[in-house]
Amino acid sequence: MEAIPLPSRLRFSSLRSPTPSLLRRSLSLNATPFRSRSQCRPLALQRSDHDVVVVGAGIIGLTIARQLLLSSDLSVAIVDAAIPCSGATGAGQGYVWMAHKTPGSAVWELGLRSKQMWEEMADGLERDGEDPLDILGWKRTGSLVIGTTSDELVMLKERVRLFSQAGLRAEYWSSSSLLSEEPALEVGKESGAVFLPDDCQIDAARAVDFIQKVNKGFATEGRYTEFFNNPAIRLLRSERNGEVEAVETSHNILYGEKAIVIAAGAWSGTLMRSLVVNSPALPDVPVKPRKGHLLVLENFNKIQLNHGVMEAGYIGHQVTKIPKASLVSETIDEHSLPSISMTATLDSMGNLVLGIF
Repeated sequence: MEAIPLPSRLRFSSLRSPTPSLLRRSLSLNATPFRSRSQCRPLALQRSDHDVVVVGAGIIGLTIARQLLLSSDLSVAIVDAAIPCSGATGAGQGYVWMAHKTPGSAVWELGLRSKQMWEEMADGLERDGEDPLDILGWKRTGSLVIGTTSDELVMLKERVRLFSQAGLRAEYWSSSSLLSEEPALEVGKESGAVFLPDDCQIDAARAVDFIQKVNKGFATEGRYTEFFNNPAIRLLRSERNGEVEAVETSHNILYGEKAIVIAAGAWSGTLMRSLVVNSPALPDVPVKPRKGHLLVLENFNKIQLNHGVMEAGYIGHQVTKIPKASLVSETIDEHSLPSISMTATLDSMGNLVLGIF
């Protein structure tokens, strides 16, 4: 079999291939769909009582549990269709970035607070004599968003202005500056980039392992319980007041006296619609899975990156929608469809991680 040589440079040529109409289904890499009620159901479901039940054991669900355990005396149960880090958390590149977010947008303040909390966790580990790189895969790499067209360069320069107004350190790099800092990239003379030196990244598997270990420390007190490989089937309402009081899974009925938290990531919308039965109004959760691919090249030293990099086209993915008319029309405007963009970084082990979205 003939070997296929890998490139010695990364080419950022702004891929713009439209998504084929038959492949336009949104699926999250490695995300496990929640099973139907008829699957894996024992004859008798075991009841379990807790103050809070969290559905979803990704990095968000586990962190919610951690915060409740550390800041209160509540008992917490966490349930998942699979195991931690098996969904979108495990398929991500671990970016703790502001570069692809827009000041003033709906997620801006949330992103700032999230980044601040990660920084506080890393600082806390250092104060305790631990290495955040070893525990979390924490790296302050800085981020580069690269543009290759005149429109993208105008957009990136405007983003530098907006970032600066919002109080973030941000710089615009010309193609010569970009090549000087990242010689492994192959970009044209008309390219440019936004650089945010304070953006960071984590290793999702390491971070989840750390958070889960903290949570398990409360198990001996009877305050933390895990229910994995145990898909949620439906929410149960109280016959007395109609409020949601429990989650029925394939093996258990988990009662949450104080709260039921849905933290199923990209599947939250689908899960909520499937869980809520016999309800006059279905909840509108505007969260959908998104297809992407992650390629990890282990022990690959032909390409060295000094920062995390992302194509400018990725920013457009945050707001891109496919017009309904294009789903039924024979003529499809390629400019109205989502584009394909690449991200690249070196993880905490020095492996090259390529994302295509």
